Amino acid sequence: MQCPRCGQANPETAQFCTRCHAPLRYTCPACKHVQAQGGKCEKCGVDFAKYLGVLLAQSKIESDRQRERVVRRSNFFKQILLLPITGGLSLIRYLFSRGRSE
Repeated sequence: MQCPRCGQANPETAQFCTRCHAPLRYTCPACKHVQAQGGKCEKCGVDFAKYLGVLLAQSKIESDRQRERVVRRSNFFKQILLLPITGGLSLIRYLFSRGRSE
């Protein structure tokens, strides 16, 4: 297989050029079809950039949810630890403020 960027001859099994490290084969992220050019999948028609953008957006949403869950849990435990000091007033205020915001 010849590299489209530098013209170097590469073995047929190579994923990247041995000289310039340019990708020689592209794998579709949706159907795993292997092809010689990027952009759109020849088999299922998926645009690689859009597909990966959607995956990144889903990953960010999930990480934001997990972070929010951790913040809420840590705030609750902080209020529990402050019970002896505040006499429970801060916990009551915290619980009522959460009820109004949700």
